[in-house]
Amino acid sequence: MLTTIKASTEDRKSAKAPHELFTINMVIVHLFFSLLMIELLGFSVDGAIASAIALSLYIIVYTFFQTKRAKENAPYLVYLHWKLSLNRYKLLIGAYVLYFIVTSLSLIISTDVPASMDGTNVINSILSLMGIVPLFFVILVSIVFGSISMFNAGRGEIDQVFMQKYPQ
Repeated sequence: MLTTIKASTEDRKSAKAPHELFTINMVIVHLFFSLLMIELLGFSVDGAIASAIALSLYIIVYTFFQTKRAKENAPYLVYLHWKLSLNRYKLLIGAYVLYFIVTSLSLIISTDVPASMDGTNVINSILSLMGIVPLFFVILVSIVFGSISMFNAGRGEIDQVFMQKYPQ
C-alpha cells in the first residue's frame, strides 16, 4: 500500500532522480551501450556485456554513496527513494552473478568432440545465451520497476512497508 509523504515540488523532483538514474542504467547502459559495443566497435557479445556490467557497477557504487549522503542531508522522501533505487539493484546484481557463473561453466565443461567440429565454440555460445537471457529479463523487469517508482516519487508516494523498514 502506498502512502503519500507531504513534500515540496522540488523534493518530489529530487526523489525522482535515483529512479531516473536507475532507468538510464537499465536502458542506455545495458541495452544501447551493449549494442553499440557489439555493432560499431566490434566487441564480442561477452566483452560488450562485461563492459556494460562494469559501467553499471560504477553507477551502482555512485548510487550507494548518494544514498548515504541523502540519509544525512536530504528530506525523508528523497532518502527513501534513493534507498529504494539502491535496493532494486540487488536483483540486477543477482543476475550478474548468475551470468558469470553460467558463462564460467565453459572453463569446467570439457567435450570429447573432435577438433574439426570445434565443440568448445558451441558450448561457449550456449552457455553465453543461458547467461544473457535471465540478465535480459531482469533488465526488462527493472525498467518497469524503475518507471513505476519514478511515477510514485513524482507524486510523493512510497510503499508503507518500505517506509516502516527505514524510519526517519
